[in-house]
Amino acid sequence: MTQPEPKRVYIAGPMTGYPECNFAAFHAAAERLSATGWAVFNPAENFGGRKDLPREEYLRLDLAALAQCDAIAMLPGWEDSRGAKLEYLVACEMGCAIIDAVTLQPLASAPTPTVALHRLRLVQLPADESILDEAKRITEGTRRAEYGAPADDFARAAHMWTGILAGKLRDEQPVTAMDIPLCMIAVKLARQSHHHKRDNLVDIAGYARTAAMVAGEE
Repeated sequence: MTQPEPKRVYIAGPMTGYPECNFAAFHAAAERLSATGWAVFNPAENFGGRKDLPREEYLRLDLAALAQCDAIAMLPGWEDSRGAKLEYLVACEMGCAIIDAVTLQPLASAPTPTVALHRLRLVQLPADESILDEAKRITEGTRRAEYGAPADDFARAAHMWTGILAGKLRDEQPVTAMDIPLCMIAVKLARQSHHHKRDNLVDIAGYARTAAMVAGEE
C-alpha cells in the first residue's frame, strides 16, 4: 500500500540583524518539524547557506517553495521581519495552516492581516511626477474620499481646536507642547467622523500616548 506523502511546511522568521542570520533557529525548527513527520522547506539551506546574494534571489526561491507548502511555521520575532511578514500574508491568502515553529501547535492569536492582496489597488505613477503633481493627485483622489472636502475637514477640526485653545487665546497664553497632541487628536477625530479609517484610531491612540509622555506620566 502506497504511503501518503508527508505534508509540507515552510519555516518563516527573522534573519536580518541576527547573529549568523538566525540560521540556528531555522535548523532547530527544521529538526523538530521533521521529527514529527513534516516535509520541511528550510530557507536557511537556500543556495547552500550562502548569505551574500541579492535579497530578491532568496525571495523568488522562498515564495516558490511556500506556494508548494501546506503550512507555514513561524519563528519568534517574525512579526518584525519584513520578509516573514510577506510570507505570512501570502500563506494566509493561500489558506495554509499557521503553526508555531517552537511548540509546533497552531500559532496562538495568529494575527489577521490588515491588507488583503485581492483588495490592493495598484497605481502607476509617472516617472517624472513632481512633488507638486503628487500632492495634487493625492488631494484630489483617495484623501478627498477619506477626509472629505478640505473646507469641511478643516472646519470640523477648527471647531474642536477652538474649544481646546479658547482659554489660551482669551488670556494670550502661549501654546504649549501639551496642546499639540490634543489638537492632532482633534484632526483625527474630524476625519474619523467623516469616514472610518483604522489609521485614524491608531493615530488617536498614538497622540494620546505622546500626551502622557509630555505630561511625564509615561
